Amino acid sequence: MRDPRNKGSEPTPDFDELTYLDLNPDVLGAVLNGQVPSGYDHWTHFGAKERRAVRPPQNIPSDWNEQQYLRMNPDVSHSVRVGAFTSGHDHWIRSGRYEGRLGGGQPWPTTSLQKALASASAGVNMFAFRGTGIGLGTAAKGYAAALRPLLPLHEITIPWNLKGVENTKIGAPPHAINLVHMNPDVLPLFLGRYGQDVLPAHFNVAIWVWELHAGYAQWNGQGSLFNEIWTPSTYSANAIQPVSNTPVFVIPHVVDELPAPDAVQPDGRGAFQFLYIFDIASTFERKNPLALVRAFRKAFGNRQDVQLILKYHHSEFDAPAAALLERVTKASPNIRTMSQTLPEEQVYSLLRSCDCFVSPHRSEGFGLNLAAAMYYGKPVIATGYSGNMDFTTAENAFLIDYDLVAVQQETGAYKAGYVWAEPSEDHLAALLRTVVAEPGEARERGERGRRTIQERHSVKAVSEIIRQRLTAWGL
Repeated sequence: MRDPRNKGSEPTPDFDELTYLDLNPDVLGAVLNGQVPSGYDHWTHFGAKERRAVRPPQNIPSDWNEQQYLRMNPDVSHSVRVGAFTSGHDHWIRSGRYEGRLGGGQPWPTTSLQKALASASAGVNMFAFRGTGIGLGTAAKGYAAALRPLLPLHEITIPWNLKGVENTKIGAPPHAINLVHMNPDVLPLFLGRYGQDVLPAHFNVAIWVWELHAGYAQWNGQGSLFNEIWTPSTYSANAIQPVSNTPVFVIPHVVDELPAPDAVQPDGRGAFQFLYIFDIASTFERKNPLALVRAFRKAFGNRQDVQLILKYHHSEFDAPAAALLERVTKASPNIRTMSQTLPEEQVYSLLRSCDCFVSPHRSEGFGLNLAAAMYYGKPVIATGYSGNMDFTTAENAFLIDYDLVAVQQETGAYKAGYVWAEPSEDHLAALLRTVVAEPGEARERGERGRRTIQERHSVKAVSEIIRQRLTAWGL
């Protein structure tokens, strides 16, 4: 860049500085930072040689705002400059609209239910990671169970994390309503592959769940593709609604009709067993198992009459974290780890055979394993924060005190500077001791928890909540 003290020459009449700066937002930043005296100065010394755009392309729609789109999306401006896209509009058509990019002035039009019903039958096409060993797969099965008594349901299974999605054939959705059960982080991949074939002429509903106190600004664009958004907890809804012009409704997860196989008999069955089940793919830092290890050691040392089982899976998503967990638990004879992926029935068997379930999470969008343990009447110890607070209370659970802290570094989908909880390890240790020392109180809270889950999260209860949405739509 030239010395900002050097003054640029006067622009020619056909050069509009504001248009040039809008089309080249990095130059706008350089001008505002004093690195170059003007847009025209940049053009004459650098921009012409770099073949920078000085006016929008001619082959774009008249209602498209090219300057604003590139100004709001500087990375797209760079991609256009290096030839990856012919224009900002080209980027928006090929990928930007699926990513929820804003600024061009051409939102994806939504379709009313009445218009959707004019060309398709009253029913639901459900796109989800169904049948996969993750919480989203379990949640999808629950929503499907709640929908079946209400409307015809066509279920389309999408590969988890959209691996191999380009080879997945889904066909034309037969019903008027689309239910797309995918979070914003993977939604652009799904829409980039199927959006043009799936969304038009349908009434579209997204199911999102979020674990932090606030969502991200780009979600507004993604949400605008849908008529409404469903989410399983009040906490998640409160995070999503401020960044979405699309209405958000709480539709709880179903936790019902869980299997009751013979209980797995782990080694040392005579010991009091605490259990924590978590998915490392959902980020090790958020699931926070090390806090439980520290608290358990503080509470019980090496006592053999008390045992902690840490059941985790998808270690390949964070091999260093899994290796750390194995190392720090190796010296404790009363802490056992299980890293293999188990069939769903065996996971539920673990829940049935434990004496207490513990969740020292920093945040949860809902807390399916926690709710499943309560379904079985198990006493639970959980951080008193985030999505689980829709169903855990001081009467039906042992809630861990916490402080609200900043996410220290970006991890997974969670950006640094956002907020989650830091559960008190001292209080957690005290609650662990309480559950062992006061079995009567633990049983009573477990029973209250069982009633809460059965009353609020049964297929019948969630189906009724969905039926109210259908009534509001006019069905």
